[in-house]
Amino acid sequence: MADHPGPLPLRVEIIPAPGIVQALREYLPPPAVVTITCLPHHGAEETIDLAVRLADLGYRAVPHLAARSLSSRGQLTGFLTRLRAAGVSDIFVIAGDGDEAAGPYAFSGALMADIASLGGGWFALGVAAYPEGRPGASPPELTDLLLAKQDLCSWAVTQLCFSGPLLSTYLKELRAAGVSLPVWAGVPGAVRRARLISLAARIGVGPSLRFAQRSLSGEQGGSLVRSVLTPSSYDPAPLVRSVGDSGGFAGLHVYSFNDVQSVARTFGTGPA
Repeated sequence: MADHPGPLPLRVEIIPAPGIVQALREYLPPPAVVTITCLPHHGAEETIDLAVRLADLGYRAVPHLAARSLSSRGQLTGFLTRLRAAGVSDIFVIAGDGDEAAGPYAFSGALMADIASLGGGWFALGVAAYPEGRPGASPPELTDLLLAKQDLCSWAVTQLCFSGPLLSTYLKELRAAGVSLPVWAGVPGAVRRARLISLAARIGVGPSLRFAQRSLSGEQGGSLVRSVLTPSSYDPAPLVRSVGDSGGFAGLHVYSFNDVQSVARTFGTGPA
């Protein structure tokens, strides 16, 4: 297994899917930190089920909860009871996809307030940060949202990003604006080229991919671009080194796209 490409601690994001637990146990054994997505096609129930199962196996599980996916405050209470009983103490809170909420939570802020109230202070909450922006909101608006939420949460995770300088600049801008939360840099794992570029276009991280293309002739950027454009898999090592050299990040949030074998080979298995 390869040496860790940088000194920063790791969290590995996975998607609930058949075989993922077996893959984790084989390639990323406990006590690895694993975050579990909450996507519309599998819903919050499956996310919570998997988080509890992984916690029982000795992982530090961090479930995502999408506000618009929750049907009721009672459902939330049940989820929090199960998570606390399993020893799960971190939750990543997002608004979720879709224009209409399934229940009382249209936005992440209201959900975070209820988790803080119902959870009695047990849960440390994470929030999303957007170095490349988000449709429907300007960068100042997104920063203001982080400022408004930081009293309720304990850490932030950036969207997937391919540019170390962009991440570094964004973190400096957050600090200048008064955002003091620990920030985890969202980076890709060693994902196959075609899938990575397709996902980048779909989730709105084109600017940093274009940064990589513009940097093709640059000494630091060339290796990054070649790794994106080669026929095989993306190598995150140059990006990870750039993030580590920039300083200030709490750790690396690795978007694995369920290729945990490649994550283990590239990053190692040290807990965060």
